[in-house]
Amino acid sequence: MSSRFQKASSHEAGAESVVDRELDRLASLAPNWDYEGAKAIDQAIIDAARSLMAELSPNLARLPKVVPMAKGNLQFEWHQGERSLELEIEDPETIHYLKWHPEEGIEEEGTFPLSEASLAVELIRWFMRGVTNV
Repeated sequence: MSSRFQKASSHEAGAESVVDRELDRLASLAPNWDYEGAKAIDQAIIDAARSLMAELSPNLARLPKVVPMAKGNLQFEWHQGERSLELEIEDPETIHYLKWHPEEGIEEEGTFPLSEASLAVELIRWFMRGVTNV
């Protein structure tokens, strides 16, 4: 699998390279990167994140924030006001998600296999429905 995304338009390719560069940066973090004992980000997690982004790319109207986690994994985050969506790659095959919007009484979390990226697409569409000025 290529570590780079492939897209038709230069705008989309440029956006993807932003996430790809951030994944490269996270891959280079040394153990204890947070000065509190954090693990280095597992390369299998980085590869899984690239795979997920390749599946999600056509559905992203807004790029996620890429956040390293102290236990050696990472998550993609989208936030707009009170609305939040987090997709944490727990291991190379599992995504843990948090869908949050207290004004609408939404607080949902769960897991699904990375191989079912269509579920991530549905979550992103939910997030984008409530977002203005994208």
